Amino acid sequence: MNPSRAPIGATQGSARRTAPCAFLRLKIPSLRFLIAPCLAAVIASATTVTATPPTSRRIIEHLKMAKIPDEGAWFAVTYESADRIPAGGLPPRYGSSRLAGTSIYALVTHADFSALHRLRTDEVWHFHAGDPIELVLLHPDGRSEIVILGADVLAGQRPQFPVLAGTWMGARPLSAAPEAYSLFGCTLAPGFDYTDYESGYRDELQAAYPDRATLIAELTRAEFLSRPPGQPAPATKAAQEPTPTVFSPDSIPTFSMAPGVELRELIGRTAAAKTSDYSIARFTLAPGKGTGTSYNKVGEEVFLIISGRGTVVLGKDATAVSAGSVVVMKPGVHHSLTASTEATEPLEFYAITFPAFSPQDYVRIE
Repeated sequence: MNPSRAPIGATQGSARRTAPCAFLRLKIPSLRFLIAPCLAAVIASATTVTATPPTSRRIIEHLKMAKIPDEGAWFAVTYESADRIPAGGLPPRYGSSRLAGTSIYALVTHADFSALHRLRTDEVWHFHAGDPIELVLLHPDGRSEIVILGADVLAGQRPQFPVLAGTWMGARPLSAAPEAYSLFGCTLAPGFDYTDYESGYRDELQAAYPDRATLIAELTRAEFLSRPPGQPAPATKAAQEPTPTVFSPDSIPTFSMAPGVELRELIGRTAAAKTSDYSIARFTLAPGKGTGTSYNKVGEEVFLIISGRGTVVLGKDATAVSAGSVVVMKPGVHHSLTASTEATEPLEFYAITFPAFSPQDYVRIE
């Protein structure tokens, strides 16, 4: 599974609610460390919930679930460890630190199935309610199997099942009924991280597992028919670590979050220089534009103001900031930053988060 949470619009005086990109989540910010692919996936998730069967729709709304980017199932985070394991305490394949553990609720329907994907971490699936689950597994050694997750243990169904790291997995309700749904949970230790997720491409998987070609076609979506030209398979990449090079922020493409609000993601989980240990992004707010109000559950964040003037609000306290100001935000502190309406130049700042920004850690305040 690939949990993430959605970004929000970031214009002063208006707040736009979207569904919670993994990924992507991301767990995604009011204005921080957002990337365009996650935004598109989030918008799609917000517009498709009404197309799901009535019972599953009520569960999705009750649990405040969001679509998992690329994978396509629904999810809601239920647990994130307060402890973090440093990179030196993990196998080399991780390359950076991870939360000690995470867990989510997840839900699949025939339309919102869990598309074939794999992780760097073992994942334990737990059946909760609804129809039994058809869990398709394509193992690294070329084997394949179908596991039925469900409550009827005496009939051979499995109430829980561990999927080992590196195994391709996909799932859907076992019942063919249009209204079928399956509610389950997934637990990972170390915890889920977006850099550990890899989507499966239909043509590559069918070539590797020809006896499962039909199932593979049914558990991959149109956007993953084949790998885009020039995109290397993640499995062949080195461990995700910060790129040890010198570069200018101006060399990084700018992403427009909203009119007058721009972002350059320099270092982080989805940046060109990848790491889960910290994130750095450079933001530009036009006069009168703001980040909106939010807080991090675990991450500590710092704003370094490099030009312009504005106002930062921490809790209930408002303080004027300008070039050279440093703003420190501890976990749980509600905060926002707005460029002065009287300024003639934009407000520019670096946003730094420790550990790296993660959509699951972000909370938007409406």
